[in-house]
Formats: sequence, C-alpha cells, structure tokens
Amino acid sequence: MKFRKGRPKIPRLISEEPQFKLFKPAGTPGIELESEVLSFEELESLRLVDYLNQPHEEAADAMGISRRVFWNILKSARKKVADALINGKMIDIGGGYYKIRECNYEDECQRGRNCRYGVSNCLTLKKDSE
Repeated sequence: MKFRKGRPKIPRLISEEPQFKLFKPAGTPGIELESEVLSFEELESLRLVDYLNQPHEEAADAMGISRRVFWNILKSARKKVADALINGKMIDIGGGYYKIRECNYEDECQRGRNCRYGVSNCLTLKKDSE
C-alpha cells in the first residue's frame, strides 16, 4: 500500500457542474477526433477569471485554494483550451477533485444579480421561487 507524501489534497470549490460537458468542431464525427479533458475545477478557474473578470486572488479564495494552486489550474485550463481550438480537438469536461460551493452570503446577496461568485443557481433565488 502506497502512502501519499505531503499535504492532503483539498477539494476545489466550484459553483455548479456545467450544463454542457462536450464541445467539438462542427462537421467532424466525434469518434474521429482527439480530445482534451478539462476538469470541473479547470473550467471554474476559466469562468471566474476570463468570464467574470475576477482577480486571481478573489478567484482563488472563491475556490478555497492558494493563488499558486489556482494559477497552476488556470494555466493548465488555458493550455488545454488553446490546444483544442488550434488543433481541432474535442473538449470533454468532467472529473477532478471538487465540491459544490455552498452560498454563505445570504445577507450580502443581491438575489443573484451581483453574486460574488456568479452563481446562477443561487440559494436565495431558489427560496424565492418556492
């Protein structure tokens, strides 16, 4: 039995699993394509920094990891996406070591409009619709 050296790995926090988990170039059957696997935490890093324009420090805090670990995840995600776009590969999104983030900011919540995490499935919104 092997024992892992070093610190235990902490699950990365993500807002939600993505609705779409596969992207491929149009006009080519998926069976003929190579694929890149993008983990949920890699997608979350892209979402926070490149889509929501959060600074790296805030994004790392949102995912519950250090800035250094966040940067490594983001760098890996960007490399995989660039490789897939340039070389016509399929992007398969899934896996990783993650946990769905629970919203603890009900007092600060702007009912999803200005959510600090950009969470579309805001708990406050769900309570209002019930």
